[in-house]
Amino acid sequence: MSALAAFARFEVARLLRSWKFLVITVGFPVLFYMLFLRDHSSGKIVYAGVTWREYLMVSMCSFGALIAALNAGGSRVALERAGGWARQLRVTPLPAWSYVAVKMTASMLVVLPVVILVELVAATFGGVSLPAGTWVGLSALLWVTSLPFSALGVLLGFAVSTEAIFPVVTGLLFVLAYFGGLFTPVSSMPGALQVAAHLLPNFHHLSLGLEVLSGRTLAASHWLVLAGYTLALGGLIVWRHHVEEARGVA
Repeated sequence: MSALAAFARFEVARLLRSWKFLVITVGFPVLFYMLFLRDHSSGKIVYAGVTWREYLMVSMCSFGALIAALNAGGSRVALERAGGWARQLRVTPLPAWSYVAVKMTASMLVVLPVVILVELVAATFGGVSLPAGTWVGLSALLWVTSLPFSALGVLLGFAVSTEAIFPVVTGLLFVLAYFGGLFTPVSSMPGALQVAAHLLPNFHHLSLGLEVLSGRTLAASHWLVLAGYTLALGGLIVWRHHVEEARGVA
């Protein structure tokens, strides 16, 4: 277990030392929040008592969680597989499952500060004011429910080649963000897009955060969809990892 703990600390430290990764991960959601905040309807109610500036805060937290998870998992795993790092780990005392587990853990640990920083910007520059308990509950909720994003990132790292991983991650990021309602409320979209949004995990991630702000009961359907995505993606990761272990690829 000491070797596993050392490996986990090493992976997290590598992510935190990568200033380019951190700038992109934190910079994009913060930049978009500041840009979209200037919308003339920033004080308008857009969801069950939630104003646009509050909606935008939660949506950019979700967007930041997506960026962190897809890049920490997808891009880095694909590069490490191509560079032979995963193969080198097989000759260590680490158990076979440790690589996937540590990647998921490192991805989740990076998501939390991104969520908190977006909230700090919203409180400082966006005029969002919430009780202390709501801030804590919202942060914890958005962090825990970002687990399917981390699973998706790791799966992409195993399934996509190094040459294709960056365009795939970037394209998927903005497709999920747009159709999941992170840039505009789903209620304002055409009917077909509203139906499509309900199929995406980030829509349910966003919806849970908005329900916290509006004081509504957290709908079980959102939890079930996110749990379903996590289990399905986790199963695919395990299968893909076993296949590559058998081939001696990863």
